[in-house]
Amino acid sequence: MNPVSEILVPGLTFGSLYALVAIGLNVLYRPTNVLNFAQGDLVMVGAMLMAATGLGGLPWPLALVCVVVVVGLIALLEERLAVTPVLRRSGHAAGWVITTLAFSLILSQVAGRIWTAEPRSVAPPAPLSLRPMDLWGLQISSYQLVVIGVVVVLVVGLEFGDRTRFGCAVRAVAADRDGARLQGIRPDRIGRISFLIGGGLAGLAGVLAAPLLLASVTMGFGLLIRGFFAAIVGGVGDHRGALVAGWLLGVVEAAGARYVSPGMQTAVLFGVVVVVLMVRPTGLRRSGGVLRHV
Repeated sequence: MNPVSEILVPGLTFGSLYALVAIGLNVLYRPTNVLNFAQGDLVMVGAMLMAATGLGGLPWPLALVCVVVVVGLIALLEERLAVTPVLRRSGHAAGWVITTLAFSLILSQVAGRIWTAEPRSVAPPAPLSLRPMDLWGLQISSYQLVVIGVVVVLVVGLEFGDRTRFGCAVRAVAADRDGARLQGIRPDRIGRISFLIGGGLAGLAGVLAAPLLLASVTMGFGLLIRGFFAAIVGGVGDHRGALVAGWLLGVVEAAGARYVSPGMQTAVLFGVVVVVLMVRPTGLRRSGGVLRHV
């Protein structure tokens, strides 16, 4: 395999997954100013549910819908139990750091009780395949193409969604929570819907990641860290920035594995993130994430 295929293809594929995790974080962050530390374990639950429902014989599209809905409802439960009580006491309190971490640990512990630590393989849906094919000199599989395409389409859809009435309400809450309330907008309701959507996106990320990474109860932490990297480098709240940052980080990680050492790819990734943030503290898109949309 030529170096371009060896670096660019996995870089864009896994970078798309990192971007999807980051986009889920952005959706939650905009109206609540909460970075959900349980997002990685929500992705893990999505992947494990996909492995379980696939083994149960459900058709892939129906399994996908079930997983997205269930993980979205789990995220909504998190919002009710771990986020709303903290924000109700003070909109500027940082207690959500501990409560979302606690929810993450509970999810991990429950998943460990339900499923074993053994990774499970999940086949991509027919007619997609993980078998590489030649596309303009690149060795890429049909499933990798779909993963990249789904995330691009999702970003375009969310950008259009920003122009809807709900998107305007989210921007208003992000800009001034109290001012939005005076305009008749209910920030609590916007937050609940955002958690439902963000959880659904985590479930989708788990479904897409399962055939590529193997579904396991330990996969959430690594995806959470890389999702955080993509969100911060892309500018928190900025979906397009998250996509670009995810691709950049994926390519850097793949290049680090090839040219440095597979065991050092995370260190290389971390080093690049530090350098980028030293040059651009607000992320690649200098104007910032949430405020840019207001």
